[in-house]
Amino acid sequence: MRTLTLPGGTRVRLFQSIFELSATRHNELQHWLVRGAGIGSGVGAIDRHFSTVTAYLAADKREEAADALALLHYAFAETLAQFSPKHLAFGVLVASVDEVPCQDFSEPGLEALLATLSELGLTEQMVTAEVEDVKKNWQRS
Repeated sequence: MRTLTLPGGTRVRLFQSIFELSATRHNELQHWLVRGAGIGSGVGAIDRHFSTVTAYLAADKREEAADALALLHYAFAETLAQFSPKHLAFGVLVASVDEVPCQDFSEPGLEALLATLSELGLTEQMVTAEVEDVKKNWQRS
């Protein structure tokens, strides 16, 4: 575990490794990381999917292009809905906020947690750093 202190002083305890997670929490983390890797959200994900569709069309791979187009559609929808699988993956890593345990892994529960933490000073840089750190430790295992 490690502690992330937000600008206002709120202390967020985070799991640092997949090996610290319960089986349920581990499955939830995998779900959001895979969804983020496959679909994603934001301009980068949309650009990646456009490139993939274009490459498949150039290679006359129509079935693959159709599948890639579906992923592009989902990436657009998630971006427009202001939805981020990476943020929800971060939420799964939160053990407690000011010593109050976080145990609601439902999508609405994670979204509420992220909204609260954002109001308290959580930044995109913090989210990205924590999620990437856990992913790096996972890959070394």
